[in-house]
Amino acid sequence: MDREPTMAKNFLFSATQWMHIHSSLWDVFLALLGLFVFRCINERLTNKGPMLWPVLGILPTMFLNINDMYNFITRALSRAGGTFHHKGMWMGGAYGIATADPSNVAYMLKTNFKNFPKGKYFRDRFRDLLGDGIFNADDELWREHRQVVKAEMHSSRFIEHSLQTMQDLLHQKLLKLTEKLVRSGDSFDLQEMLLRFTFDNICTAAFGVDPGCLALDFPEVPFAKAFEKATELTLFRFLVPPFIWKPMKFFGIGYERALKEAVGIVHDFAEKTVKSRRDEAWKHGSLCRQSDLLSRLIEIEYTGGKGKKLQFPDKYFRDLCVNFILAGRDTTSVALAWFFWLVNSNPEVENKILREINDILSLRDETRDRK
Repeated sequence: MDREPTMAKNFLFSATQWMHIHSSLWDVFLALLGLFVFRCINERLTNKGPMLWPVLGILPTMFLNINDMYNFITRALSRAGGTFHHKGMWMGGAYGIATADPSNVAYMLKTNFKNFPKGKYFRDRFRDLLGDGIFNADDELWREHRQVVKAEMHSSRFIEHSLQTMQDLLHQKLLKLTEKLVRSGDSFDLQEMLLRFTFDNICTAAFGVDPGCLALDFPEVPFAKAFEKATELTLFRFLVPPFIWKPMKFFGIGYERALKEAVGIVHDFAEKTVKSRRDEAWKHGSLCRQSDLLSRLIEIEYTGGKGKKLQFPDKYFRDLCVNFILAGRDTTSVALAWFFWLVNSNPEVENKILREINDILSLRDETRDRK
């Protein structure tokens, strides 16, 4: 009989304790929810840029606009007056400023360039792909890269080679491919075609290798595909905190595994190109007949460069190849795609351009007839 009151007391005590614990958790949940809502409302009222969520920062906003990223950024910059602050997930180390203000850009890239290095945050994420190349270097290393490359890139020989390379690609490949596509009557992706054009152009002009992306059958080039994939997956590191992507890299899982494979293909292509050119220089004692950038730099190394014996490791040239492809591929092709879109959107400008082209061609014909 005495056990029943004891059991009842224990039950009541346990029930009371359970309610106390869970009511406390419920209070905490409601408090956190209220704080979350308050922060969201305050953020939306005070920040003209993209929504920065508590804890997650700009990540949810970016993922919601992942399929319309360029228009999303354009709208955000427009609303914010050309400049806005952003930050990533807590403890991710991602924070910065996005700007489209010409005065800000000039200040950072020209007036006070030395005060705006890329920094460890940027270099860590691009190191696997770009290595220590010029677009992933700061301070003395950047100046060293610039000094070595600048003289050759501004030489009349390289400029003439680049011009001839572009003319050959334009007349022998791009125009023929365009004519074929027009005759077929099928629609095609202009930006994809321009991307192939700029990829072939930068590889041929800078390294003397034609990947063949502009072949008439639109082939899938493993190196070009791997380079695009490596670039896209590297950018994921700017969205994912380091305490997530670094363990993924260490264990070789998820997108980090695919990134490693893509970077391997890119580096293998670059290393084979460098080895082939070095072997050619060793065999013939000179690369004086070659005018591409890689050959000229190797020529400097083998001839001593005005009395100075320069020794570049293979990794230096490999990183050079990868960095210059990144510089000359997407930038030019995207600019050309936007140019043609603007021309198509403004018929009066298109007519003026066509008239000017016809006038120039007529003058050429007249000059040719006189000769």
